[in-house]
Amino acid sequence: MRILFRYLLIVVGVLLGSFLLLHMPISKQLLRIADLRIYDTLVDFGNALSNTDIQGVYDDICIVDIDEKSISTLGQYSTWKSFLFADLIDILSADEPIAIGMDVFFTENDSISGYTRNRLKDIMGIPETNADQIIDLLSSDAVLAKSIEQAGNVYLAMYNSDDNTPQKDIPSIVSTWDLQPLSYIPLNNIHPPIDKFANVAAGVGFAHIIADESGIIHDYPLFLGYKDNFYLNFSFQMCLDLLGVDRMETSDVCKLYSGKKIVRNIPLSSDGLCYLKYYGAQGAFRYISFSDVLLQRIQPGFFKDRIVLIGSSASGLRDIKSTPLDSNYPGVELHATFIRNLLESTHIRWLNIWWILVIDVLLLLLLVLVIRKAKPLFSISMFVLFTALLFPVFYIMYVSSGLCLSYSSILLPWIIGFTSIFSAQSHFATVEKKKVRNAFEHYVSRDVISQIMKGSQSLSPGGEKKTVSIMFVDVRNFTSYCEKLSPAEITGFMNLYFNEATELIVANRGLLDKYIGDAVLALYGAPLPYPEFALNAVKTALEIRDLSFSLKRDYSQHPVLSDFRIGIGVATGEVIVGNIGSDSIFNYTGIGDRMNFCSRLESLNKYYGTSIIIDECTYQLVKDQFLCRKLDRVTVKGKEIVSDIFEVIDYLNASNTDESSKTCYRTYETALALMHSGHRSEAKAHFLEALNYNKDDKPCLIMLERIDIIDWDKWDGVWQHDCK
Repeated sequence: MRILFRYLLIVVGVLLGSFLLLHMPISKQLLRIADLRIYDTLVDFGNALSNTDIQGVYDDICIVDIDEKSISTLGQYSTWKSFLFADLIDILSADEPIAIGMDVFFTENDSISGYTRNRLKDIMGIPETNADQIIDLLSSDAVLAKSIEQAGNVYLAMYNSDDNTPQKDIPSIVSTWDLQPLSYIPLNNIHPPIDKFANVAAGVGFAHIIADESGIIHDYPLFLGYKDNFYLNFSFQMCLDLLGVDRMETSDVCKLYSGKKIVRNIPLSSDGLCYLKYYGAQGAFRYISFSDVLLQRIQPGFFKDRIVLIGSSASGLRDIKSTPLDSNYPGVELHATFIRNLLESTHIRWLNIWWILVIDVLLLLLLVLVIRKAKPLFSISMFVLFTALLFPVFYIMYVSSGLCLSYSSILLPWIIGFTSIFSAQSHFATVEKKKVRNAFEHYVSRDVISQIMKGSQSLSPGGEKKTVSIMFVDVRNFTSYCEKLSPAEITGFMNLYFNEATELIVANRGLLDKYIGDAVLALYGAPLPYPEFALNAVKTALEIRDLSFSLKRDYSQHPVLSDFRIGIGVATGEVIVGNIGSDSIFNYTGIGDRMNFCSRLESLNKYYGTSIIIDECTYQLVKDQFLCRKLDRVTVKGKEIVSDIFEVIDYLNASNTDESSKTCYRTYETALALMHSGHRSEAKAHFLEALNYNKDDKPCLIMLERIDIIDWDKWDGVWQHDCK
């Protein structure tokens, strides 16, 4: 629970950290550029897979193009007079189009003035009045103004510049809008059409669409600010007039009202931008050469009930823009794209910020679930997989419903979250392994610790059933040692004994469970199982028995310790092993009936005069490696289970066990079998025979005494021990 709480704190910290990075100026700028690159990729893929070439061009919005062909036919664009546009408008209006938008600027008079006018007068060499009349006839502004007025549906454009020319006033016909948009482009030096044109146009607006910080045009500026007022691009104003819009409201969408009715909603991004939904690279709309229209090469009626935009694709006229799909995209087609977006309501839509927060939380919780108990390679693989899957999800959202989002708002918490949670998991794992190492380093060998370190099990309270061998070692007459020796003497000797005994346990892959006063408890086959655990337990028992002999020899002149003896019991079976204790303090140990039984086996050594007693389960696992003899069939105090017990003599091929002793042990086992079969006379004879090989063999003496005292009519072959 504590670990989960830590992970939840990490999730909260990741969300707060991501929020700060998304709003700090420098990181915000970098993340926005990253967002735009992802968006560009989605748009590019969407266009590549949507078969735009098969869909054909869109005819409801036509572009009359001042192209290279027109310039070649009609002469250099700078020499074009107003009457060319007047004639064009007359031809177009005859077809009754819905509206005509002029993405060209008429900010200066078409008349000849200044030095050029005076020089022409000198060249003519005629009276000045006649010369002025002739020069005035060369201006066709009045003709264009008349054509604009008669058409009644012509929208003109104006532009903004950063030069130092005197500021001009906005024409009175231009609509202002009373609102507070979240995003707008500030203007500082406007260049409107001359009054002669502006006053007779259906509407006047800006033609101001600029690239963002990525150098690419992604959004259409809905609002432009100039002298505390807000204005529109001419294409937006054209749409508003066609829809009858008289009021707008902005929030997460821009609502367009006609009276009290909302006629359109324009979705806005979190920073208030209206992104263009492109229909393809250049040429998604019908382009018709300016010269072809002017020279009436187009069938009459072609423009009826269509929106006509007049602009340029000629590179020399500097109206070429960069978009996600085309780096040579005519500016006039941007206006066409916006008009189609608005009239058909095919906008880019944006996922609400609260939904993004929900997605972030769910993704971070997913990371916690995946990483919390996973291995590093699996965690990294899952992170890479899920990251790769995010992009197809983004693409499907874009293609299926035009739904976009701030991709960095998803990817940034995702990446920071993975890094933080993965680092935390690594830290927790390191701490956990340190706890494991601290818990085991004094009790098991280094190779066992290394194997434990490789596991993913945490060191926390809990246990599991395992089949292990238990070894219990106890010092004989320890109480009398404590009474006769000083604290310094007894602790010094016991530390020496414990040090060497522990080294033997660890060397044989045993786990030192605990010291219990003068006793030592060890487990074999835990915490990690291995096949030869029982063999190692018995091998350790023999080595500790030999250790006791060595210490006894070393202290042979000591008045007390010269009689140092130990007893060892080894039992094998299923016990519960694990970290037993409280949440804060616990030990890796074993609990269960077999643990207690092993202690009882050890105590039987005092009765039988032996050093090592093992149970039948252990015997079956080690009989091919060690010389053992069957001692008895017993029940121990507090237990009703009958068990055959065995004395471990030595290694099976040990050279220090003479044949006489081996014969004694074999004869004893034969006698014991006869005794259990009820043949007491034969059994007694064999026990007496065994004593011929070893007159001090205490088990033989015990059995000879037992033959005379048991009730043979009731005895079932089991000897019940009532003492611990």
